[in-house]
Amino acid sequence: MTTLAKRSRIDIQFLGQVHVHAESGSIMINDKKAILLMFVLAVRGATSRQQMASLLWPGTDGEHSQGSLRLRIHKINRLCPGLIRSHLNSIFLSPEVGHDIGFLTAEEEIPLPVALEAHRNNLIGSLDFPENPQLNAVLNHYKNQLISKSTSLLYRHARAAATSRSLDQAVYFLNRILLLSPHNETACRNLMRVHVLNGCRASAIEAYEAFRHNMRENLGIEPDTKTKRLHLDILSAQEDPEYQTRISEALDSMIL
Repeated sequence: MTTLAKRSRIDIQFLGQVHVHAESGSIMINDKKAILLMFVLAVRGATSRQQMASLLWPGTDGEHSQGSLRLRIHKINRLCPGLIRSHLNSIFLSPEVGHDIGFLTAEEEIPLPVALEAHRNNLIGSLDFPENPQLNAVLNHYKNQLISKSTSLLYRHARAAATSRSLDQAVYFLNRILLLSPHNETACRNLMRVHVLNGCRASAIEAYEAFRHNMRENLGIEPDTKTKRLHLDILSAQEDPEYQTRISEALDSMIL
């Protein structure tokens, strides 16, 4: 691995395979605990050594967990000098460090390309730690943040596309929401409406059947009453022009 030095800024990529980038080069981080150490500092800020050691090595006595923490910090700073700094008993990322997950901890809008790929569960390379419930809870919190912010942004784009009657685009965004949140009844109903308005009644019925199958297989339940009623309406409405108008009005007023 190449040591990164003489840089004016360091950027850590936490989405996908974790990399550290600087002007003089890039390294891929494979050590899971090193990745988690940087991730926690990125989302939480300055953290005491004791808290960090307890989080990463639960159930280990203080001397050994503190030793493991020192070793990880040394490895990271050997590869990229100054990336992790300390003051008294706290450690933190250098002010020179930037990263791609600021939207998880600040009121930043999530970038659209990130939202479109959020269904791939690619936060810190999809790492999880079922043997460490406390650490897994931290990771799941931020994964849920990613899902929530992505869904909100994709809804806004879907609504804007539907309102402007860019119906193929609306279908695209609604399908992305369902990839991210497969049991989202609101997204399913709006996808069905968009298909009907786009003259693709069969696609609306297929969307419902796929959603219903997913609910049965994964949750053991049926879609809710609103979704079932919409499905029956689509089956019975045929080419009723008044129904097309009601579908259009529903899309115009939908809350996403």
